[in-house]
Amino acid sequence: MEPITSAVVQFLILGTPLSITSVLSLPVIVGGAIMFSGNPVSQNDLSLGIAAAFTSNIILALRNVALKMNSAHQAGIEISMQSVSRPTMAISGIWAFGCMVAWTQGYIPDDVVYNMATCLLSGIFHVIYSYVSTAIVLSHLSVVSHAVTNILKRVLVVLLLYLTGSRIASPTNFLGLGICTTGLLVYAWSKRVPKDLPDNKNTVTEKPALAFKSRTKVKFLLISTILFSALALGIFQKTTLPQNAYYKVKPIFKPPVSHFAPKRNLGEFGDLRFERTFTHLAHEQPKTEDLLPDVDGYLAKDANSIEEFLHEDLNTNPNRSSFLSRKLRTHVEIIKESQRLHFTIMGEALKSYKYAMLLDIASFENKGDPCISIGEIYFLARINLKVVYYCGTQTCSQPNLKKAADKARTFSPKELVILIHGGGNIAGYAFSDLQRFFIFEIFKGFKIFVFPQSIWIRYNNFEHPHVKRCMAKYCCNENVTFVMRDHLSYKIAQNIFNGTTKFILAPDMAFQIGPVARFLSPVFDIMWIRRKDAETPGYKMIPSTPPGVRLHVSDWWQWYTPRAPSSLEKAHYICTNGFFYLQRGRVVITDRLHGHILATLLNIPHVVIDNSAHKLSAYHLSWTASLENTVLTNDPRKAVDLAVELLKRYNSTLPPRVPFLHIDEHHVKDKTFESPNLMFP
Repeated sequence: MEPITSAVVQFLILGTPLSITSVLSLPVIVGGAIMFSGNPVSQNDLSLGIAAAFTSNIILALRNVALKMNSAHQAGIEISMQSVSRPTMAISGIWAFGCMVAWTQGYIPDDVVYNMATCLLSGIFHVIYSYVSTAIVLSHLSVVSHAVTNILKRVLVVLLLYLTGSRIASPTNFLGLGICTTGLLVYAWSKRVPKDLPDNKNTVTEKPALAFKSRTKVKFLLISTILFSALALGIFQKTTLPQNAYYKVKPIFKPPVSHFAPKRNLGEFGDLRFERTFTHLAHEQPKTEDLLPDVDGYLAKDANSIEEFLHEDLNTNPNRSSFLSRKLRTHVEIIKESQRLHFTIMGEALKSYKYAMLLDIASFENKGDPCISIGEIYFLARINLKVVYYCGTQTCSQPNLKKAADKARTFSPKELVILIHGGGNIAGYAFSDLQRFFIFEIFKGFKIFVFPQSIWIRYNNFEHPHVKRCMAKYCCNENVTFVMRDHLSYKIAQNIFNGTTKFILAPDMAFQIGPVARFLSPVFDIMWIRRKDAETPGYKMIPSTPPGVRLHVSDWWQWYTPRAPSSLEKAHYICTNGFFYLQRGRVVITDRLHGHILATLLNIPHVVIDNSAHKLSAYHLSWTASLENTVLTNDPRKAVDLAVELLKRYNSTLPPRVPFLHIDEHHVKDKTFESPNLMFP
């Protein structure tokens, strides 16, 4: 708004009119600059800041007009810097030296030094800028032209942020750059110097440093270079990066790699391009070609059908989503395909949104749900969908959700989407359903997207009152999209929730974590995760193990995690603790779905025990049916024998147990560990 404000102030005080062309160009310049800078006025909570900025523009315009009026009575604008006395310089030098010594000795933290240095340099540069702006630029330009130059300066600063990757650019931003540049060209053309300039003492003229033709050519060349370079960069990035609503311009200046970062054995998963778990690439979306399967090996016979599948619209034909996953044999292939489906199916559904609210982040000790939350966070970061609010299971209270709904209404429904945590609790856990009902009610008018979920009908009782309530609430809401995470759940949803609500199909979000390398030596041969809640398969007896095979049976609910100040941070810790828990075994037996999923991420051979609701088999048969190191059974009595077979088959590649664990440090005698120890988690 500075050019427009300056034009008004200049006209009111100096009586200097602007040509119609100049007047028309100013809103174009300002509007384009706002679009290019990221449309800050779309954030409604900035009204006070906008008012303060407008006041600042008026003050700056008055200052510049006063300087121009003063220069009319003098040879020019004279501003000089005040000299600094030697004692002041000496004290400042001693103080700076003392701070440097204190910093090197560790008495002053690095962040304090950084802030002090930033403030000092900012002050110095601002003084230099003010001097150049008032003493040099303003003496050659009118007040309005000075303001227009300021706009150009800000555009260049934002462009630099885009080029260094510090900000995210969209096609709308580049369109704003084009509009702003067009306005600048029009304004520059309107300020050409006529041959016969009328003698008007109130007219504020601009001193031509060059002849008109040369000056116009220089301006046109400079601005055109900026415009077309930026547009070319935007077009290049648009055609080479994944087609998301937003993307990052590749940084020109890359920060140095920390010397303290541990070196990783690249290639340990057999695909250098895909290694990004817990690395500097963790928040970047993999290239599409890096997620595609290798059809030159065992998939060669299906190459043509796979090629056709890769071009199908899976949002309109969800039943085809698992076509490729069912054929894949290795954990990396399955992870890559799961992520590709996430980006293809859900990324397509969410691509038009800029902002999101993520509700019901899991931060309780069931390790699987927090891993789902972490996968959801990685996914949102990778598709550049900015989260403006989140709440965990304990903090998603009705008062907090109502406040979130109030905040949501400061955004347009076209730019904000409401996301609900995935899992396996539709219809089977009344608390979770009631919370979703409440979210549907208070966020009316917004699109609501439920991350991959399973349907669990307790005791297979479809006549239960709560199931009937779910049928009524989940069937007919055109603003809601449910993602089912297995074919069985999708089929049930189509049968009992048939209506205007949209249902699609995609794998569990924990696969966004990616492949995880073992970071712990096992202490057991077989680690058995045995759940004890309503979803348990219901077995009581644990089969005996062969001599020398160390077995441990427990549930990871009792494998406690350190505290954290927020739900999101706690979710990260719990998920990592889940990976820790599983690695205690060379192989794993699990009746928990995420025991299967996390073991897949870790590439640990494992036995999956199905339950009466077929929750595990439904997922396994949907997405991991051909995984070579996984065995599915519905008979817990066979689980140990199957696990022993996995031990034999993969013995040469599995890490050995920690040695000397057979020694009893309390009684100084050997123990064979022939029977499971159920006394500790």
